[in-house]
Amino acid sequence: WRRQINHHHIAVGHAVSATTTSYLTAAARSPCRSMIHQRFLSSAAAAGGHDRSTGDKGVSPPKPRASSSWGNERRSYRLEQKNTTTPMRPVPAVTIQPRFLRSFDRDNLLALEKTMDNNNLRALEEYMGNAQHKSVRQSVPNRSDPRFAKNSHFIPNNHATKYDPEIAKILAKINGCKTIDDTVRIAHDNLDKLPPNVTAAFWKRLSSLLNHSSKNGMNDVRVDNEPMKHQLDALFCHTMNGLDKYTNPVDLSNVAQATASIAKFVKNKRRGQQNHLETVLYDRFVKNSAPFWEKLQDRSLALMDSFRPKWLVSVGWAFATVLDPVTRCGNVLDVSPFFHGLHKSFNQRRSEFSSKHMGNLAWSYMFCRQKIPQLLNDFSHEFIHRRKRESAQVDDKHIIDDGLDPITLCQWANAFAKSRHKDKEIFQSLSVAAIPILCEFNARHFSNLAYACALAEVVPKLEDGSSLFDEIAAAASPRIPTFDPQNMANILWAYAKMEHASPDLFDALAKEAMPRLRGFSAQQLANLAWSLAKFPPSSPDGVFDRIAEDVVARGLDSFTSQGLAMLAHSFATVGHVRNTDFWDTLDCAATARISELGPVECSQIAWSFATIGRPADDLFHGIKSTVISKMDHIKPQGISNIAWSFATLGYDSPDFFEAVAQQSLQRLNEFTPHDKAMLVLAFTRISHPSPELFEQIASGSVSQLSRFSGLDLFNMAISYVKAGHQSEPWMEAIANEIVLRPSSFSPRMIVGIAWAYSSAGFRMPALFNSLSNECINHCDKLESKEVASLAWSFASIDYFHRPLLGALADSSDGRWKDFDAPSLANMAWAYATAQEDRPCLFEVIAKAATHRSNEFTSQGVSMLLWACSVSGHTDRHLFDSLAPRATELLHECNSQALANIAWAYTVANVDADSLFGNKSPFIDVLAERIDEFDHQGLRQLHQWNIWRKEIAADTVLPPILEKLCYDTFTDQSLRRSKLQKGVMSELVSMGFHPQEEFQTQSGYHLDALVDVNGKRLGVEVDGPSHFVGRKPTGSTILKHRQVSKVDGIEVVSVPYWELNDLESSDEKQRYLRVKLGIAMTTID
Repeated sequence: WRRQINHHHIAVGHAVSATTTSYLTAAARSPCRSMIHQRFLSSAAAAGGHDRSTGDKGVSPPKPRASSSWGNERRSYRLEQKNTTTPMRPVPAVTIQPRFLRSFDRDNLLALEKTMDNNNLRALEEYMGNAQHKSVRQSVPNRSDPRFAKNSHFIPNNHATKYDPEIAKILAKINGCKTIDDTVRIAHDNLDKLPPNVTAAFWKRLSSLLNHSSKNGMNDVRVDNEPMKHQLDALFCHTMNGLDKYTNPVDLSNVAQATASIAKFVKNKRRGQQNHLETVLYDRFVKNSAPFWEKLQDRSLALMDSFRPKWLVSVGWAFATVLDPVTRCGNVLDVSPFFHGLHKSFNQRRSEFSSKHMGNLAWSYMFCRQKIPQLLNDFSHEFIHRRKRESAQVDDKHIIDDGLDPITLCQWANAFAKSRHKDKEIFQSLSVAAIPILCEFNARHFSNLAYACALAEVVPKLEDGSSLFDEIAAAASPRIPTFDPQNMANILWAYAKMEHASPDLFDALAKEAMPRLRGFSAQQLANLAWSLAKFPPSSPDGVFDRIAEDVVARGLDSFTSQGLAMLAHSFATVGHVRNTDFWDTLDCAATARISELGPVECSQIAWSFATIGRPADDLFHGIKSTVISKMDHIKPQGISNIAWSFATLGYDSPDFFEAVAQQSLQRLNEFTPHDKAMLVLAFTRISHPSPELFEQIASGSVSQLSRFSGLDLFNMAISYVKAGHQSEPWMEAIANEIVLRPSSFSPRMIVGIAWAYSSAGFRMPALFNSLSNECINHCDKLESKEVASLAWSFASIDYFHRPLLGALADSSDGRWKDFDAPSLANMAWAYATAQEDRPCLFEVIAKAATHRSNEFTSQGVSMLLWACSVSGHTDRHLFDSLAPRATELLHECNSQALANIAWAYTVANVDADSLFGNKSPFIDVLAERIDEFDHQGLRQLHQWNIWRKEIAADTVLPPILEKLCYDTFTDQSLRRSKLQKGVMSELVSMGFHPQEEFQTQSGYHLDALVDVNGKRLGVEVDGPSHFVGRKPTGSTILKHRQVSKVDGIEVVSVPYWELNDLESSDEKQRYLRVKLGIAMTTID
């Protein structure tokens, strides 16, 4: 106050702030009133309001007015302090000028009136006589009114209380009582004389003594005599019956506030024993108090127009305090009439309500769970209007605002957020108002404001591009040591809920919370874990280790079902599985309390266990029963999550999934794209998928694919292919959507999409071109399995994107040891199929494969050996190392694998006795599966049989099988290429008579057979398919070798690139002569 009263702006003739008026009010009620009064007026005079040169002498201040509330308080103070008050000092007379009063409203003027002498009262009357503001003019009656006498404390709206010395004496006695017994006795003895103001003072004194006894550990207050019970009953009945006679809103608001304070105290303190004072008061003010509060509400409505805003705040607070405990006792208490009346009164006199008043009333509205959105709208519009006027520096004398403080701002924010009144504009205005005073915030204010914004789902943005949350984080960080567990849990929850990352804040709060975990309640600990899982600190393992240890130590009995679900979800989100005691404890607690779990908790817990891959048979059995019985009440997200969880852990329950399918089909229009994707993914993993569900989802989602996220589209493509429900229109629609936004897919997702479409045989160039362009620069981010899968996908549909294949090969350098056996086989197969000339790649694959020979499956052995043979990389060491493994897997091989293995060893010309010797079951396995071989397989076996004879091996095909293979091998449709026709024409021109498509004794077909000087030569016109780069493929090598050795015909290869370089016929004939070894002189 010293700082305030010394400011020049409060001098006479200057505008006086609301803060100064509050100071004057406090000064008027202070035992040291004269001293403070003198300091204020002296300061005003020094600023220009009083001229000491006139010789005016100071006069004594007016004596306390006998009828004033200040006078009563003054006398009470003297009784308590035994006449030890500070002596009065003279105060210089100061004349208040009318212009000094222009910034005052009714409340300000009434407060100032308490400090005035006769001269200044005249100035006040003169000003009010000319006042234009109706509400202010009515607040100060005419000077001729006898109640406005010099020694009379003015009470507005004609509700003055006449001073009665006897009543004042009773009031002093009540206020001077030191025990509850004496207070009740004195009040009861004077029951018939108690006016409303003294009745209110009695209940206020009783509330004060109750709180004092609680703070000093004297909680065991008993009512040991029956008369005292009757006295309390009589006082309560007197108060309730007298409410109709209350004419002064001050007394009514005081009674409401005092009795609500008592109800607040006793609702949690009552012992349950009949003789405890708390129990007696609980019965009167809570359990059986509904008629009392209804009567008080009716009287408040009758006096509504006489209430000052601060008195309305008191009554609103009272209703907010008692409503919940009263209704919990089975009473019906409807306080909506009060708030409707408040709404009407507010609209009639908005300018009288400060922001603090509105914030307090909004808080009461929220606690009373009212449904009058227009009231909050009006509060919001008034607040925003004032902020705009303030920012524009518009001086409106009819608008009062005593300044916003952190508590008021938090009340505003919490009231609107918890009332689910999500008005973004009010939160924006609150944030702008909060920024200048963030330095005044404490830990609770920071957390409450952030928490309210998160409840309202808004993060207000500031003009500089930052947000309120950024400013809170910066301002709160230095004060983190002052945060209690509730503050830490709330602010972290708010940032996590709004997904607003603040790494420094989260790291600091996590560090501060770890040593103090024992101080966290169960709910606070669950919120802490959930928040830190959203934005893990720099060392999450250590943080969650500490939380897990604390949970195991304290147990989960104090956690709600929601708390259990939040803990499970948090630990699963960060993948923290190493503390098995934590998960065991959680499993046991959830199983034991399965009947308490709601659909949301079942969904979260099931998802958590599935995410970490931890089966829990008893728990999931309980979840299954709960979910089936409550299926109609589960949200679509819960249905899809639970279905996914059961499928992921292998709980393939037909009745459960049938119920899920039926419920999903009935409510499919309620499912979001993500819900549909998760549902499809779940049914893909079980043994009895629902075709109707797949069809309905596909048909209903074609027009909605633009709403699917990249992850959802990825899951859809994968799931439909795996389930075998991929219709071409549906898959094409997904592909078109993927092409439109390729950047939405990570390299790993691209691998999966490519696999899905290639596995289904959908060769869509636009899709694969888009995928390859998006992934080509990120191949180094792929794992070895993903590299191999992507290469395989492109090769399997003959879409050879050479730059991508090159990038995949380059990204594999230096990490071939990380490739497992299937990945090595896929890589070799893909590059062999693409006819990539990469000898170094096949060398490192062969080297890596020899070290993993025992890890290959039958399909892997087949693919790798075939690929190496086709590419011409016939490393004997590789073939020898894989022979024992191939022998072990013969019975597991399908027909294609058997044919590929036999053909690969034929090309490599490696005789593996363990695989093909007399003791090998190879021939028996072939005979058993002879009906499974396709034409290509039989042709490969024929070539193997030729090789066995070529090397004079003992093991060959049985005659019947040999004939079948031979007939199939020779029965091939022959096609003459354009290049081949050209060569034949040139040979004829040279004088030869080539035998086209000549079949040898072994069954091979040669493009041409010519006789050169008595020697038969086979001519093979080899196109691009016969080469890997410029080297012949394994098939070409084998054909040339077997025709030469078995049929005795030398084969002359005519490569396509050599012919393409020749233009004229002469050049081509000269070239052919050289190839056939014919001297130029021998040709005519």
